[in-house]
Amino acid sequence: MFNKTTSYIFNKYGKIINELTKKQFQKLSTTQYRLKDKQFATFYVYNEDVYIKVLSGIVMLVVSNDEHGKDYEKFVIHRVVKVTAGVKFNFLTISSNAKIELSTDSKAKKVSVPTFGKHPIVYEPLVQNFMIKEIYSYYYQVRNRNYTFSGESHSYWELTFIDNGALSTTVDGEEYHLKEMDLMLYAPGQFHTQYNDSEQSCSYLTLLFDMDFQDDFLITNRVYHAHRDIHRALNDFIKVSNNDMMYDNELMLCYLKELIIRILQYDFLNASPVASSPMQQKFENELLNEIILYINDHIYEQLTIEEICIKFSISRSSLQTLFKNNLKVAPKQYISNLKLAKSKLLIKESVYTISEISAKLGFTSIHYFSRKFKQEFGITPSDYAKTIYN
Repeated sequence: MFNKTTSYIFNKYGKIINELTKKQFQKLSTTQYRLKDKQFATFYVYNEDVYIKVLSGIVMLVVSNDEHGKDYEKFVIHRVVKVTAGVKFNFLTISSNAKIELSTDSKAKKVSVPTFGKHPIVYEPLVQNFMIKEIYSYYYQVRNRNYTFSGESHSYWELTFIDNGALSTTVDGEEYHLKEMDLMLYAPGQFHTQYNDSEQSCSYLTLLFDMDFQDDFLITNRVYHAHRDIHRALNDFIKVSNNDMMYDNELMLCYLKELIIRILQYDFLNASPVASSPMQQKFENELLNEIILYINDHIYEQLTIEEICIKFSISRSSLQTLFKNNLKVAPKQYISNLKLAKSKLLIKESVYTISEISAKLGFTSIHYFSRKFKQEFGITPSDYAKTIYN
């Protein structure tokens, strides 16, 4: 998510002005610049305040208060921006080109400062890195024990997901063993066999598809176990494949791409376990929903984890697991985040003082509330209230 210069976070670098008055404008020296660069290796520093206005295009302002420019933040310019004297800044063009107007005192001095380590700061566009071009086929198979497939190679991608039982495979002469909830990808041109020498039958899903993906080595020659995120993407794919609504084919392509992304992120995500059955997952969803509703109803109280555990007859460790697996956050942190989000809304309403809001939300003291608020949002409650008022 991009921050805009209208965000309160920008206040440490300058502030937003709706428009310069004619009197203010006449005192300043103004220059227009055309921008097209997607990176830079130099910050600019003025000894006077600088006013920036975007005339066309979309521009990202990169600012830093760090002595060496190591720590910096990026903001999409919205309205007229005043950058405080001494702040390092430069621009990145988000659109293909842009035009800005820069105004400052005619006697202002500008200094160029290299970025930290002279490494360029680069705008990374939100574009596709790979694309699922077409899904050729998908089918569910059940194989008896002692099943053997002598092997093949082809010009498209193939995914095998084991729903039940076990299956062995060789890829380019290397042997791999897939158990229940495991999956494997075969890249175009990879020769692979499949066989089942266990004492039980196996069932699995096969997907054949065309994908524009250059780095095959990142996801091939490896068995993946379907943690919760992978399993959810698979279930979404299967669910929509049984529908017949407008653009369901597009949804299938999206879910397959999500599945590939989850596999690419495999080593960086927590391997949250999958519910052992649909019934267990249904139970988890209903219980979690009841707990969240209870927390919302009691947000103005000093709610404790022990109280929730007693109310819902659940152990502390089970509650932790329930929140971690489904919401990726501990229950105590969830309550704290909810209270802080509610405090922002109460500050915006300007009905209660900061002390009253702290007490109303059940914080032990205003000092503790202020500290938690600043940790979460990077600004104190009183300073946040000033930005709202301004």
